[in-house]
Amino acid sequence: MSRTNDDPRALRSRAAALTAATELLVEGGPENVTHATVARRAGIGRATVYRHWPDQQTLLIDALANDVRPLLTFDDSPVRDQLMTQMEQMTHRFNQPAAVTVLITIIQQAERDKDARRIREEIFGQADEHFARALAAAVERGELRPGVQEHATDLIARIVGPLLFQRFLLGERLDKDTVADEVDTALAPWLPNT
Repeated sequence: MSRTNDDPRALRSRAAALTAATELLVEGGPENVTHATVARRAGIGRATVYRHWPDQQTLLIDALANDVRPLLTFDDSPVRDQLMTQMEQMTHRFNQPAAVTVLITIIQQAERDKDARRIREEIFGQADEHFARALAAAVERGELRPGVQEHATDLIARIVGPLLFQRFLLGERLDKDTVADEVDTALAPWLPNT
């Protein structure tokens, strides 16, 4: 990763370069993120880019990490409502062409780079633990049957997997009805008997 420097000029040039690298990544994929293209786009010298990122891999990884947020976060409100809200936000983001480029690049780079694996983990890694807690709270509130929290990974896969497949492999734009279908299908076996 890049070196830190508290000099305001260095911080400004680093921020400009990082913005440029992220834009270039979205526009043309990882091969578009070079020291020369970033310097040109950011309006700074190539040597400045090299000072912040001595090699292209660290530059690409920082561009990928620039807009990383966890895929899912949970609180104590009803689980279905949370899943609907978060899946709708996720699908809105995945409907943007930039998301396809960034997500594919992260997955591809994670196969051979530990920093990219860390980014992938930041996006996907915490969901199971947080979701299991949210499911346990849903059981206590009577929303779902006991034992569901032990299947947190499976439930996430049953919701997110089909959405990713439909968006990235079939090229479909995702909407609220699609999200509702996947969430309800995944939760149906765990609904309490009425």
